[in-house]
Amino acid sequence: MVSEKRWIGIMVAMFSLCLFVMNGCSEKSTQEKMTEKALKHATGKDVDVKMQGGKIQIEEKGSKTEIAETTTWPPELTNDVPKFTAGKIKHVVKTHEDGGIWTFNVHLTDITGDDIKNYAGAMKEKGWKTDIIQMGDKGGSLNGQKGTMGISFMYSLERKDGMLAVFNRP
Repeated sequence: MVSEKRWIGIMVAMFSLCLFVMNGCSEKSTQEKMTEKALKHATGKDVDVKMQGGKIQIEEKGSKTEIAETTTWPPELTNDVPKFTAGKIKHVVKTHEDGGIWTFNVHLTDITGDDIKNYAGAMKEKGWKTDIIQMGDKGGSLNGQKGTMGISFMYSLERKDGMLAVFNRP
């Protein structure tokens, strides 16, 4: 009789533990909930936030944004966009919206003025129309247009960093 009661007790404990673990895995983290509330407050829109490892995904109706700590060039970026091979990639922000609208923001470090000029040359080789605006020795911007795609590359020569935005607006 005692072993039967013990067996039932063990089964109830195991069942409770399984329910607790499954419930804990399915719930959003406090960080995710706080971010969702902050974004709703700031934008007035309901969003779904998922945080996992070094990646944050934000989804709303018709739009998905991903922020990833990565050191690699986005592989899904079209071959019409030349790969920026100088410096180091710090992180990438990707946004996809309905209608073929997308944006990639590639945050870079350890870049020089020559790297920017070389990238402008690589863009021209791929058929981009480019324009460089240099602000002395402080920094500047490189802008480009090819069909429905655009590039806006803001950079600081003092800090040796920049943000390369590649976008498509069909």
